[in-house]
Amino acid sequence: KSKPIPGVQVKVDDKNFLKDWQITFDGPKGTPYEGGKFHLVAKPPTEFPHKPPHFSFTHKVYHCNVLPDGSHICNDKLAEANWKSPTRMSDAINIILELFKKPEPDHALDINIGIEYKDNIAEYNRKAKEWTQNFAK
Repeated sequence: KSKPIPGVQVKVDDKNFLKDWQITFDGPKGTPYEGGKFHLVAKPPTEFPHKPPHFSFTHKVYHCNVLPDGSHICNDKLAEANWKSPTRMSDAINIILELFKKPEPDHALDINIGIEYKDNIAEYNRKAKEWTQNFAK
């Protein structure tokens, strides 16, 4: 069992860890996501931990590495081809938290949001903060 991650709450069925995991985390301080409560669902495959879970948000998120509807997160370390077994769920959660501290616009899921991050960070941060206030509750 992993030690708790500060600012993260995890609900999992201890009798069946292949059921959806409900994860809530606080937006990292010093980012446009600060003050938000982000609700993430991890769907582990039957091959978990040898294959990665699918992560999605239950709400909209303005982030260059997340589809705007929250349905998919893009990060090389979470991709099946790069998943190292046995990676713990806590490691995967930390990867997502790091992505919120340091977005990766070169791997943007929405190219326009990635371009905005690179070319107009102030506007990106404004929208990310607005979406956080509106949707990450």
